[in-house]
Amino acid sequence: MTNQELLRELLEKGNISQAEAAALIAEETKRPCSVRTVRAWLADASLPSARTCPDWAVNVLKESLKAQGKPVE
Repeated sequence: MTNQELLRELLEKGNISQAEAAALIAEETKRPCSVRTVRAWLADASLPSARTCPDWAVNVLKESLKAQGKPVE
């Protein structure tokens, strides 16, 4: 499973929006993470705005959701 697929799954299972995901990632990493960034990670690879979703982003979001007691597995 790709990081893009994992990210999409975490958004669905955690029942959170792209904006909420961006906020959680930014809060945990203490680095900016915008909704636009999350959208780029989720974009179809054929689009010019598409970016590869990094491992650290998936891991941070998963841990943040776990800490909130949301299902991630």
